[in-house]
Amino acid sequence: MPRTRLRAAALACALTLTLLSPAAAIAAAAAPSESYATMLRQVAAPKGDPQRVVAATIDKVKHHVRLTLADGTRPLVSYPPADDKTLVDTLLHHHVKVVYAKKPAVHHTLRYIAGGVVIVVLLIGAGVWVYTRGQARDDAPRSEAPSARA
Repeated sequence: MPRTRLRAAALACALTLTLLSPAAAIAAAAAPSESYATMLRQVAAPKGDPQRVVAATIDKVKHHVRLTLADGTRPLVSYPPADDKTLVDTLLHHHVKVVYAKKPAVHHTLRYIAGGVVIVVLLIGAGVWVYTRGQARDDAPRSEAPSARA
């Protein structure tokens, strides 16, 4: 019996480590981020430089810019909200392709599901009410008349 518990505990530890290792690897590989000043230097870099910005995706809601550098890396930069217009003008002045991030569409899926459930419950209730509406309640016992078969 003690060996069974020991084996079960070892198996549980091994399983836990196996499940946690991908999560730790994903957490360790966070998106590269840069400072705003570094981004401005990369925008103004000369044409042959591998650190030159070639495209930028701007998220105005979160005040983030996802840059695409000439060497293929894609760092994330936070910018001050007051510099929004200046940033866009600077990018366009240096011939950087600017793309604006789309706002995610709001879908009210749970509302539709809840509404459908309410409608189904109402239809079932209406069906039961129509079915039982014409039937009289027979609470009192009936007196049975002698049958004429005898």
